[in-house]
Amino acid sequence: MKVKKLLKKGAESEIYLIEWYGHDAVSKIRLSKKYRHHYIDLILRKQRTLHEANIISSAKIIGVETPFIYFLNSNNFEIIMEYIHGNILKDNFSPEYCVELGKIVGKLHFYNIIHGDITTSNFILVPQNRLVVIDFGLSFFSERLEDKAADIRLFKEILNSIHVEHFETSFENFLLGYAEVYGKRSLKIFNTVNEIEQRGRYSR
Repeated sequence: MKVKKLLKKGAESEIYLIEWYGHDAVSKIRLSKKYRHHYIDLILRKQRTLHEANIISSAKIIGVETPFIYFLNSNNFEIIMEYIHGNILKDNFSPEYCVELGKIVGKLHFYNIIHGDITTSNFILVPQNRLVVIDFGLSFFSERLEDKAADIRLFKEILNSIHVEHFETSFENFLLGYAEVYGKRSLKIFNTVNEIEQRGRYSR
C-alpha cells in the first residue's frame, strides 16, 4: 500500500488516496479521541469501523451503488475501499439529478438504512449520470419514521442553503423519486418532515 495524498480530514476520520495493488483506492481511518478513556476509545473505534463497513455492504446488496470494500482492518480502524472516479454532485449540480437521488434515499430507507449525512457532497456523479453514495460514517439501521424524516430534512436544508436557486424544483424531484421507490408509505414520512419543521419553528 502506497499513500498518495490526504483527501479529507474530519472530526472522526482521515481519508487518504492510496495505491492498492496497482489501483487507486481510498483508506479511511477512524481517529482516536483523547477525551475518551483509552480502552473505551479502542472499543468504540473498532465497533464503528465494523458498523460502517457493514452498512456500505448492506447498501450494495440492496442495489445502491457504493464503493466496493477491498479490505477491512478493524484492529487498525481502517476501511480500504474503491476510489470512485467521477465528479462530486455538489460541484456539478442540476435539479434533474434529484429524482435519482430521491430513489436512492428511498431504497435505503425502505430497507431501514439511515445515511445520516444526505448532502450533495456525499454523492459522486459517474458515467451515464449514475450516482454513487459515499461516507456512511454517520449511518445506522432504523425503522423509525422520525429517523427517515430527519434524513430528508437534512437534505432539504442543504438544498435551501447551497443550491437555493434550484431549491423548489430539486426538492420536488427528490420527493417524486423517493415516493416512486418507497411507495404510499412515503406520505407518512413527508408529513413527519413537516412536523419536525413545525417543532423547530415553535421552539424558536
